[in-house]
Amino acid sequence: MKINFSHPLNKIFLKIINNINIELKSFKKTKLNYNFLINELIYLNLKVENILFDNSLNQKNPIILIKKDLTSFFERIKNFKKFKNFDKKIPLKLNNWIREKTHKDLFQKLWINYTFDEYKKERLGRYNKRLRINNLKRLIKNKNIVDFGCGHGNFLFSCLYYGANKCDGIDYGFESIKYAKKISNKLKLNKKVNFYCRSIYKSNLKNEYYDFAIQNGVFHHMDNELKAYKEMYRVLKKGGYCWVYTDGGGGIRDFVWDISQNILKNINKEMIIKSIQSYGLTTNKEYHLGDGLNALYRHTTLDIMKKKLLKIGFKFVRQLNGGFETDFDKPYHKGKYFKEKFGSGDLRLLFKKI
Repeated sequence: MKINFSHPLNKIFLKIINNINIELKSFKKTKLNYNFLINELIYLNLKVENILFDNSLNQKNPIILIKKDLTSFFERIKNFKKFKNFDKKIPLKLNNWIREKTHKDLFQKLWINYTFDEYKKERLGRYNKRLRINNLKRLIKNKNIVDFGCGHGNFLFSCLYYGANKCDGIDYGFESIKYAKKISNKLKLNKKVNFYCRSIYKSNLKNEYYDFAIQNGVFHHMDNELKAYKEMYRVLKKGGYCWVYTDGGGGIRDFVWDISQNILKNINKEMIIKSIQSYGLTTNKEYHLGDGLNALYRHTTLDIMKKKLLKIGFKFVRQLNGGFETDFDKPYHKGKYFKEKFGSGDLRLLFKKI
């Protein structure tokens, strides 16, 4: 295992990363060692979240704080190797990390952990609020909506709450689609929404049929992001709008996520998820950690997204507001050290097909 990824903060932390890599190089691939690493990375990510949410006037520079935490992580790895005599040496079978396949398996394991009550409060409540505070009701009411990578369907159900005419969701995860259909039955919305287990590259949906399209944190996990956006453009009517959510990155938040994913990328995701679930955390926090420790994000900037989608035929309209304390959309976030913490931040964007 080795930390090896490109990030703006790499130069600042280069010495620490090199030291960690030296220790990881001689780390045996056993159950004891990886259980230790998983738990250390859970702890590190929870510490990072405390730093991210600190908006007090006397907060310290997060770069300095993370340097200390990474140095501490390095020291614990070095010290833990002294416990090798206690290791049963149970070997772990590693998997080859393949972006789309790994993400497909991962998110199916994460989406389905919400109870129905949690789903209504945490997932539907979240997107009901986002549509409301961004004044998107006029773009939703009586319109045909499509969600590329719909997961368990929460965004589409919120669109129906605001009067959407017809909703279609596609996702390559069979278990996610199965869960979404079950929820649609419970909500008695199954006559207004359809879910299809399909590729977002080839959706088999009608040309220029939809008034509003959704890409909510999906395409930055895919191999061919451009191809996915072109498919979304194809099915959208001229003058139709699309919600785009993608990861900005460049701060300590995604730096630590990328470190975690690098170290654990070839480990069975079930093992990591079970470790996270053993802590007694909220379902939202379990999902967040399962995502951050396992998924590799493609980071970008607002300018890059504008240029990329303009080439396809989209016009940038405005930046949107996530609306929760766990959302980090630059125009709406008043905290100190934004760039150090989040880089470009969360990019929730409204585009129009021209």
